[in-house]
Amino acid sequence: MAEKRQYLRIRLDNMDFLLPWTSGFAIEKREDLEINPEGGFIAAWRVTSAGHEPAYSLDAELNPGLRDDWQRAVFLQGEGRNFGLVAEELQLLSREEVRIEPFRPLGPAPISTGHLFSGAWVSGTRPPMLVIEPGILSGWLRAIEAQA
Repeated sequence: MAEKRQYLRIRLDNMDFLLPWTSGFAIEKREDLEINPEGGFIAAWRVTSAGHEPAYSLDAELNPGLRDDWQRAVFLQGEGRNFGLVAEELQLLSREEVRIEPFRPLGPAPISTGHLFSGAWVSGTRPPMLVIEPGILSGWLRAIEAQA
């Protein structure tokens, strides 16, 4: 588990996002996961004593995206089950390095429980990094999975 005063920068399809320290997460190497031979939305599974936890493959817009360029997966505590996201790159950042500005995205939320993002880190010439709300993301992924 990560130290409680950190953010995790996660790169999905060449786009960086942040996960807040409050979500709790575990990082797994690709070789330690059971790869889904069919590929697609669920890229791999983490096998635990409680069962299999999916590691989803998402594009830069957080939609299902078939990618094979990932090396690690980050597993988060979701509503009722843990889930993972496969990532091209992961980096722990201390809260001292990151200054999050809260905001509410325009338009309706993608699911009934709310918006996927709660803030952004804007720093110098680097593109803004949106802060993902893990609980909302868990519901978003379940909704996508139900439609498949």
